[in-house]
Amino acid sequence: MTDAYIFDAVRTPRGKGRPSGALHDVKPVDLVAGLMRTLQARHELDTARIDDVILGCVTPVGEQGAD
Repeated sequence: MTDAYIFDAVRTPRGKGRPSGALHDVKPVDLVAGLMRTLQARHELDTARIDDVILGCVTPVGEQGAD
């Protein structure tokens, strides 16, 4: 089995989970894309060498509900 490593953590902005919340018009996939770009830039990662990414969602609602 190949070793796995956790070498950094990034979080998305916070907002209220309701239709009038600050992030109500931002899709979850767009938030994740920002996380990935931040990690890639921070560490100058060769993304071709990444096999897997594991994410978590604290309060899955709406489009995140199936995660």
